[in-house]
Amino acid sequence: MEQAIDADVDRVHVFIATSDLHLKYKLGISREEALRRAVEAVEYLRSHGVEIEFSAEDATRSDPEFLRQIYSAVVDTGAGYLDIPDTVGVATPELMENLVKTIVSVSRGRIVSVHCHNDFGLATANSIAGVRAGARQVHVTINGIGERAGNASLEEVVMALKILYGYEVNIRTEKLVEVSNLVSRLTGVQVQPNKAVVGRNAFGHESGIHTHGILRNPATYEPFPPEIVGAKRWLAVGKHAGSHGIRARLEELGFKVDEAQLKAIVARVKSLGDMGRRVTDKDLIVIAKEVLGVREHRDGENVRLTGIEVYTSELDVSAIIKVLIKGDESLFHGKGRGGLEAILDATSNMLRGYGVKIKDHEIRISRAGSGVDVEAIITIEDMSGKTITASSIRPDIYWAFAEAAIEALNMVLAYKNSRDR
Repeated sequence: MEQAIDADVDRVHVFIATSDLHLKYKLGISREEALRRAVEAVEYLRSHGVEIEFSAEDATRSDPEFLRQIYSAVVDTGAGYLDIPDTVGVATPELMENLVKTIVSVSRGRIVSVHCHNDFGLATANSIAGVRAGARQVHVTINGIGERAGNASLEEVVMALKILYGYEVNIRTEKLVEVSNLVSRLTGVQVQPNKAVVGRNAFGHESGIHTHGILRNPATYEPFPPEIVGAKRWLAVGKHAGSHGIRARLEELGFKVDEAQLKAIVARVKSLGDMGRRVTDKDLIVIAKEVLGVREHRDGENVRLTGIEVYTSELDVSAIIKVLIKGDESLFHGKGRGGLEAILDATSNMLRGYGVKIKDHEIRISRAGSGVDVEAIITIEDMSGKTITASSIRPDIYWAFAEAAIEALNMVLAYKNSRDR
C-alpha cells in the first residue's frame, strides 16, 4: 500500500480472503482477524486521501452473513467501491444475482463490482447477472485472458449488455476486433477461431444453408452486423459450402460461371475439403481456371520468394526474407520473440509497401511419409478491405509462412493489374 501511495495513485484496490477454506489453509487466521485487517487497511488508505476498492477474495464460497459483516464494516470505514470476486469461477448466475443483491443492500450507495473467472465457462453470464442485480462495475479482460481458464471477456460482456439488454456501455465497440488482435499479438496468446464476437469464425459462413441465407439477408444467420465490432463478414469455401456461397466468392474473385461449370467447381472444392484441406482463394482460382480451360501460368508473378534467414541474438530473434520483385532482389527484415514472429514481422514489412496487411494466419502440421509438412494459411487484406487467402505446404515452417503470404500478395496484384487494364 505504501508503494501505491508513494506513486500518487488515485485509487487502491485492497482485498483479503473471506472463505473459511482460504482463512484456514492460506492465511491461517480467524474471521475476526480478517475483519480487523480489512478495516485497518481501509482506514490507513482513507487517511492518505485515496479512493478505495475492497474485495472479499473467494466471496462466492464465503458465508453470506460474514460477507455482509465485512462489507458493512469497510463501508463504515470509507471504502467507495465493493468488489465481489468469483475467485475460482464456481458461481452460477443465480448465486451471483443473490449475492450482488445482498451486498448492494449494505452498500449505502457505494458502487458494487463483480470480478468473475471462467472455470466453468460462466464468467460472462455471471457478470451480466451481477449487473442485472445492481452491480455498476464489471472487471473484464480483453479476449478473456487471465489466470487458469481466464476472466470475463470484455467483448462478450460489452456486446451482450449492449445488444441483448440495451445498456449504454460507453465503449467504442468498432475497435473491439482491432484491440483483440493487438493483445493477441503482444501476448502471443492466440484467440480461438470460434471465440464469441472477435474470433476468426465469428462472422464466417460455410454451410450452404447459411451462406444462402446470408446472401439474401445477413440477419438470417448473424446476431448483429460485423461492422459494429470492427469485423468483416466472409464466406468460407470448403466441404460444407453450397453453390450460392462458392458462386458469390468466384464473382468476388472475377470469375463468371454457368451452372454446369459451377457444379464442377463445387464438386472439386468438396473433394479437396474431404481430404482435410482448408480450401483457400488460391485453390479456388486454380480449380476455376482448370474448369474454365484457362491456362495457369506463373509469368504474371510480381514477387517471388528466393531465400530466408533466421538468427538469434541475446535480445531477440531476427529474420530476413529475400524476394525478387520484377527481377530485382530485395531484402526485408523483421524481429520477434521467436522465429515465426520474426518472419511475420519481416513479411508484414514487405506487404506494407503494397498497402496490404496480414489479416489472419493459421499453421497446420501434417505428416508426409516419414517426415512432417507444415501448411501455412495466410489471409491478407488490402486498403479497400478486400481479402485474399492462400496457402503453402513445405517442410520448413518459415518458408511455408512467407510463401503463402507472397502467393496471396501476387493474387491481389494480379487482380489489380486486370482491373487497371
